Amino acid sequence: MTARRLRISRSRAEEPLTDGGSETAGTLVGIATRDGVLLAADTRTSQGTVVRSERVQKLAQVHPTAAMGSTDHLGVMQSFVRTIRLEADRYETDRGDPMTLPELSTVAAEKLREESESGTFVLGGVDADGSHVFCLRPDGGVLEDEFVAVGSGQAVATGVLEAEATDSLPMAEARRVAGRALASSAERDALTGVGVRIAEITAAGVETADYESVDELL
Repeated sequence: MTARRLRISRSRAEEPLTDGGSETAGTLVGIATRDGVLLAADTRTSQGTVVRSERVQKLAQVHPTAAMGSTDHLGVMQSFVRTIRLEADRYETDRGDPMTLPELSTVAAEKLREESESGTFVLGGVDADGSHVFCLRPDGGVLEDEFVAVGSGQAVATGVLEAEATDSLPMAEARRVAGRALASSAERDALTGVGVRIAEITAAGVETADYESVDELL
C-alpha cells in the first residue's frame, strides 16, 4: 500500500483536531532523538465498542519547534491546543523570541490544571538545550523523559519503547521504533487503529505526515 502523506508547513499549522467522541482513543508516543523529537499517534477514535473515525488528528503544532497531542477528551483537546498556540504566540510577540520548551511545558501544565475536563497530553519539541519530551498530567504535573506513551495502548507501547528507544537514535530509526510501538498496541488494543500521524520536530521546524497504515513506518 502506498502511504497517504500530508506534509504541513514549518510555520504554524492551524489544522483542526477532530472530536471523535470518546474519552480514551488509542495510543500516542513521543521519543527524544539525537536529531529532534518524534511524536506519533494512531488516528482511530471510538465510542464504546463502535469505531467512530479512522482519520482523527491527535497531534498538532503549537510553537515554531514544538507539537503536542492527546488521546483523551478530543473535543477539549482542540480548544486546549488553540489556547497553547495563543500563549506561545503572545510570548513571542512580547519578548521577540520563542518560549523555551520548559517554559512552554510550565504554561501548558498551568492551563491544563485550570481545565474542568482534561486529559493527559504529550508535548515534544526542540530548543537551544536540545530535544525535550514532556508528559503533562491533568493535575498540572509535568514529567520530562526520553520517551513517553499515553492512551489505551500505553502499557504495550511502553514495553517496546523501553526496549528500543534511546536519545541517541536518529530520526529515521525513531520513526521505526514508534511504528513498532503503535503496531504492537494495535494488535492488542481495540481502541488503537492502524492509521498514523507523525510529527518530526527539529530546530528547523515541525513537519507532519499522515499514513494509512502503521506498516509504512516499519
